[in-house]
Amino acid sequence: MSVLVVLATFLAAGVEWVEALTIVLAVGIVRNWRSSLMGATTALAVLAILVAALGLTITRYVSIADARSVVGVVLLLLGLGWLYKAILRSAGLKSERDEAQVFAATRARLGQDGRPLPGLDWTGAFTSFNGVFLEGLEVVFIVVALGGFDVRSALAGALTSLVVVTAAGVALRQPLTRVPENTTKYVVGIMLTSFGTFFAGEGMGVSWWHGDLSILLIIAVYLLASLAFVQALRRPLRLPLSEVAPLRVLAAAVREVWGVFVTDSWVAVFAVVALLGVTVFLQKVAGQEGVAAILLVVGVLLAIGVGLNVAARSQARSHPPGTTAAEGAEEESPSRVSVMP
Repeated sequence: MSVLVVLATFLAAGVEWVEALTIVLAVGIVRNWRSSLMGATTALAVLAILVAALGLTITRYVSIADARSVVGVVLLLLGLGWLYKAILRSAGLKSERDEAQVFAATRARLGQDGRPLPGLDWTGAFTSFNGVFLEGLEVVFIVVALGGFDVRSALAGALTSLVVVTAAGVALRQPLTRVPENTTKYVVGIMLTSFGTFFAGEGMGVSWWHGDLSILLIIAVYLLASLAFVQALRRPLRLPLSEVAPLRVLAAAVREVWGVFVTDSWVAVFAVVALLGVTVFLQKVAGQEGVAAILLVVGVLLAIGVGLNVAARSQARSHPPGTTAAEGAEEESPSRVSVMP
């Protein structure tokens, strides 16, 4: 059993279960516990079916090489999304999720008169189902993807986190507001990005130093680089990347083409470019698999850097010097359950 896989799925799933728990608790207190638990358990059953179906499809109908490539890209994009937002939060450019606020907003949306409703309440059951299903959907992708590395470890991590969060919710009967959510998301983002880089590289034919042990090195590189990004965002450079003429032209071209398909996804764009670039490099240059591994890691870091630079400049335009992100930023609507970290 892989300790890294268990830890990654435990932390990633744990964050999602904490957010789902907030919705379940609100429904149970405002409506009734029967409706809340019915919605939650139904959602968990559907998620379990999805895990089994996706896992069976990948293992039976997709070749090992193609599966590793697909798993790598999925993990890389998921991890980049978590890490990207965690860096922005650490740099003070994005507000953190407030579970207490989400809890209060959910109660207000459902209606609160101090008396739980008798019998089965379908509105409450659906709200609970929706919260657990949407938050758990990302857990499904993570479990299936990391299951390509070690199925038992991925399932053990996700199920253990579900048990721990559920036990805490039953004991406390209130949102887990003291969980260091941003720190957890930061760690998960680094780990998923590292696993994704490793799998995607393997699928393309990259030769990693000492095989699986290179994951530890990749984690260390992304950790140090992300800390450097946080410091750079807190102290912006005088010449941002977007002010360099060739990069400005390239960014405009990529934005125009990508805008047809995706509203705003700079990190994903440059991550895909990095993957394609390494693939072409391996096809054109023989015997340089080790160099390709380094280029892949550098490409992923460049993707994060470009995305953060764009976000920082957007934040600077929206909020003049002297104001904080919390003062000027409009909070995400707590009534809207999001799958993203």
